[in-house]
Amino acid sequence: MEFLTSDEILPKIRDIISKAERSIKIASAWIRGRNFEEILDLAKERKLSVEVVLRASEFQDFLITDDRVFRKIKETGGRVYLCNRLHAKVIIVDDSSAVVGSANLTDAGLSDLSSGNIEAGVFYDSTDDSGELRKLIDYFEELKTQHSGEFGEGLIGFALNPVRPQSFEFILIDDDVSLQSYVEVRIPEGRVLARITSIFAYDMGFFANPFTASESAVFAPLEDFRKIFSDARDQDWKKAAVYAYTNSNGNRIKIATASVIGVVNQEGRLDMASKPFNVGEAVYRVSDENLKEILNKNFSGAQMKIPVGVGLLNNSKTPVFLDAGEIVTRHMLVIGTTGTGKSYFTKRFICNLLETEKDLQIYVFDPHGEYSEALSKCGKDNIDHIVFEETLFPVYPEEVTALIEEAGYGSLVDGRSKLGKKNTAYLSQNIKPSLRLTGLSESDLSDIILGLETEGDEGALKEIIEYLKEIYSHRMLTTQRQTVEKIYESLNSQKAVVIYDFKNITNPQTRVNIAGLIMQELFNRNRQEPKKRLIVLEEAHNFAPEKGFGDVSAGRDNLALVSARRIASEGRKFNLGLITITQRPAQVSKFVLAQMNTQAMFRTINQTDIDAIKTLIEYAGEDITTALPSLPTGTGILSGMGVPFPLVVEVK
Repeated sequence: MEFLTSDEILPKIRDIISKAERSIKIASAWIRGRNFEEILDLAKERKLSVEVVLRASEFQDFLITDDRVFRKIKETGGRVYLCNRLHAKVIIVDDSSAVVGSANLTDAGLSDLSSGNIEAGVFYDSTDDSGELRKLIDYFEELKTQHSGEFGEGLIGFALNPVRPQSFEFILIDDDVSLQSYVEVRIPEGRVLARITSIFAYDMGFFANPFTASESAVFAPLEDFRKIFSDARDQDWKKAAVYAYTNSNGNRIKIATASVIGVVNQEGRLDMASKPFNVGEAVYRVSDENLKEILNKNFSGAQMKIPVGVGLLNNSKTPVFLDAGEIVTRHMLVIGTTGTGKSYFTKRFICNLLETEKDLQIYVFDPHGEYSEALSKCGKDNIDHIVFEETLFPVYPEEVTALIEEAGYGSLVDGRSKLGKKNTAYLSQNIKPSLRLTGLSESDLSDIILGLETEGDEGALKEIIEYLKEIYSHRMLTTQRQTVEKIYESLNSQKAVVIYDFKNITNPQTRVNIAGLIMQELFNRNRQEPKKRLIVLEEAHNFAPEKGFGDVSAGRDNLALVSARRIASEGRKFNLGLITITQRPAQVSKFVLAQMNTQAMFRTINQTDIDAIKTLIEYAGEDITTALPSLPTGTGILSGMGVPFPLVVEVK
């Protein structure tokens, strides 16, 4: 250790910096002047890493440590830390030598004895004082990490009253920040992670509250308000006066509200925030590195089982992943009005999932034939495209009874007569809500009808057939066996994706019947052998409505709804997942929606649909549902079990 007088402090600092090769660490309550600038010029010349801890206890501190200091540190690429209790004065060079003493890094503190403050200091060298120097280095690191906050380019504001565990407001000092951006506050336990949910602009020189009885430091004087808005003033003059007032008195600030997601602890796990941090804490934009640390985990905090890329975090270049493992076992809902990106998102998700997971089969129920071309880009060899021909496909005998009554021969199936009872029994044997039991696997619908008894009136059955052909077409009565064959072929397919294309089927009941039979069979197969399978139900309100949708029932006679409900509630036990896609969530079965534990939500405008989301999706907080009507096309909010916390994503 070497004692230093006022005359010796600055020369010693110059000497050790001129020989430095790696770093310089500075702690000083106040910094200012040419001597400090000279020190940093030396550091810049030698390309040293620079870290500076400053005092930030009151505004007066920055009337001494002025903006020139910050500009100079920035020139060197240095990092600044603010400490509200700092009084230490330390310079450590290359972690091998140090100057400690009473002198701040100001011209008065570093001048010689004849013109500056009378100071004293000591010099430590690793050759003679390695133990003490190590203590000093550790003390500086503790000062920097535990008692200071980094003042870097990521700093965007400071927390205001009151800070709550669930949310906080902060004054925004960076204009390049938008809604749904992610921010963090650094505390000893880790990092408080939050999402910006609102931003307000204020003008402290304008008429924020002209009716207060006394003047406030943040509001315009009441007398100014009276002068401008006096009844005696001309209306146009008032407008011009207000315009001039805002130009001359404007002190504009922005205040943001952030919803707390949780606390990222030292191990990188996301914990619940249980207490507020201190008012005045610095608020930072979350770095890509910090986000990546937790974006590969799901809601439970576990590493994602099957991470599938879906896009970039809003206003960043950080990739976002969905845990497909959670979707197969816990299902997913995709919502959004037409043209907002929900179907594009689903198609991209399927393509990316196929690249990631090789032991999964996906079954797409496509009402309008939109998926084949899009998914063929993922590899045509992976896809079976099943196009159903126009057909009538009853699964309940009552559906055939209704056709016979429509043709004017209701007496043949009137259960009050002996003949009617015999015919209804015959229909019950052949028309069943089961792919394995239905007689339509061996006979077309026309054959079934021709098998009815008429007590000698053979012409009646031909007249029924002719009537139905005229109303529904010949093919609709003669394509049932072909339909069953297609279904069985698809269920035995080894392709990664099977697309069921319903675009040719105009009869709504037939569409839900065929879809219901397929879903029922998939469920039964997975119950016997739990192979990984995923069902994609496009425009789910057509298959599983909450109330009758068009000509589609919402009762037990809707086999698609019955099957979808069963898969939603029990499929996870057998590795059978469900993706439900709709533009009208209010019209989809609430029971089915409630089982969708991951959500991808795109722009939704209808208030009834937004209310349905609020009611059924526990992860959809008020800030999420409020944001839905204003989301840009291609931007969605992911929430639920497949992501660590709600994320705003640009789908790529």
